[in-house]
Amino acid sequence: MTRSFTDRVLGGVCGGIAASLRLNAWLVRALFIVGAVITSGAVLALYVALWWAIPQGSLVTRRGGVVSTLGVILMTGLVIGLWAAERTGGLLMGATGQSLYLPALATVLALVYLLRQLRAS
Repeated sequence: MTRSFTDRVLGGVCGGIAASLRLNAWLVRALFIVGAVITSGAVLALYVALWWAIPQGSLVTRRGGVVSTLGVILMTGLVIGLWAAERTGGLLMGATGQSLYLPALATVLALVYLLRQLRAS
């Protein structure tokens, strides 16, 4: 799976997912927008994480495969799991009762960035 080089509005994430699943890219974009509204921005954070994690497609070669698809599935599950844990009210609470949702989300994004840097080198 790669980000689309030709069918992109921002980073090509939705175009790449749509090409992999053989769907209309605008349908995937609409699902991301609806998901971002429903989850109070968790899906927007997922989009940014996917933008960092999925390699850019090229007109010459196509990279990716099972490893990147599995990574996208795991990352999606992790972001949805963090969102669900935050909504239940008890799993992501600090000792003072403060929500740890945003620090956990920032940690996930930092890990994605680190893994991408390691893969690039």
